[in-house]
Amino acid sequence: MGIREDRFKVRTYECQSNGNIKIYSLMQHLQEIASVHAEQLGFGNNWLNEINGYWVLSNIRVQIGLIPKCNDEVTIRTWPSGNTRLIATREFVGKAQDGRELFRAGSEWMVLNRDTNRPKNLSRLNMNSLAIGPKVIEKEIERLKPAAGLPQVEQVSVPFSSIDLNGHVNNTEYVRWGIDAVRAKFSLEGNVRSLQVTYLAEVFLDDKLDLLVSAGSNRLFYVIGRKADKANNVFVMEVSLAENCNES
Repeated sequence: MGIREDRFKVRTYECQSNGNIKIYSLMQHLQEIASVHAEQLGFGNNWLNEINGYWVLSNIRVQIGLIPKCNDEVTIRTWPSGNTRLIATREFVGKAQDGRELFRAGSEWMVLNRDTNRPKNLSRLNMNSLAIGPKVIEKEIERLKPAAGLPQVEQVSVPFSSIDLNGHVNNTEYVRWGIDAVRAKFSLEGNVRSLQVTYLAEVFLDDKLDLLVSAGSNRLFYVIGRKADKANNVFVMEVSLAENCNES
């Protein structure tokens, strides 16, 4: 029960024109196995209904060694790795059929009250009963902080298709919008080598989101999503790209 292992095949509709899986599609697989495992561990939909809560992803870092390609079979293993009063952590490792590691990720999750959208105290919800496994990211995953002065690249009006079961924009949509904005601004190619997203606020249908983008050194890029009407920061993303499409 402490470790969940699932396998999936990379489908054609999940791929870019070069045959590599889209990063937001990969993130959807991570989200799905996390949801299934939470259900298996007794912290899924029935439990959430009892406590009037819902899970949200708060922070995630993904490190990619080899990018999965079309028709590849990928095995993902996941397990809980600890919790504090407000944060539950979860790890992921993805491997190819031959056993080579493809990617690894560390993540932080919160349970929010459905009525108030405020975080619940996990220490009061029996989460200390979970079996705990090791972290897979060497350094502690600190939350990203929004920087000042980033130029706006584009504005997104949230469509109906981006809304998930919880009635807000799904976390993978921010990844899709952010990477699209980086590539549009800088006309870039190359695979994603690492990605971190820190989520700060919820976004809903028809909200308008400004995307601000800047470049650092060594093909490291920063994205801030900000509500257009209130200037509230919604997410911060840091993404590192390889030099070309053939580089892992």
